[in-house]
Amino acid sequence: MTSVTRLQESEKMRREEDDDIYEFVSNDTIKRAEEMCSSLSSNIGLERRGQTTYYQGAVSDMNEMGGRFSKVTVADSGKSADQLTLIADKPLPSSNNALLVFRAGPGDDMKYIGKHADSRPGQRQDDEDESKHITTYTILRDVRKK
Repeated sequence: MTSVTRLQESEKMRREEDDDIYEFVSNDTIKRAEEMCSSLSSNIGLERRGQTTYYQGAVSDMNEMGGRFSKVTVADSGKSADQLTLIADKPLPSSNNALLVFRAGPGDDMKYIGKHADSRPGQRQDDEDESKHITTYTILRDVRKK
C-alpha cells in the first residue's frame, strides 16, 4: 500500500468518524437546543442589512456625574476594527471618555471606552418620520475582562 493510498484511507475513516458524532446527540438534546434558541431575547440577537450588523446597546459619558446612559443601536459595518456607528433617538453630546456596551451574542458582552463627536440628525429617508441621531464612535480601549 502506497503512502498516498494510506492517506486516502485515513481521511475516509476520519470522515466516517465525524459522521458518527451525530449518533451521540439525542432527539431530546436537539429539541432542548431548539427551545433555548427560540427563547433568546431579541435584544441579544443581531440584525443584518447588507454587510452591516446592528446591536442594541448603551453609551455613557464617564466624565459626567450621575452615571446616566443613553440607549443606542450600534452599527458595525466591518470596514474598520476601531470604529462603530451609534444611532440614538435623542441627540448625543460629544464625549472623549464614553463607555459603550452591547451584546454581540449570548455571553458575549462588548465593553469599550472610546470617543465620539456630537451626533447629527439622520439624513436617510427612513429617518425622516422618526428623529434619529447618528455619530461615529472610535474605540480607544477594550475593557472586557480577559
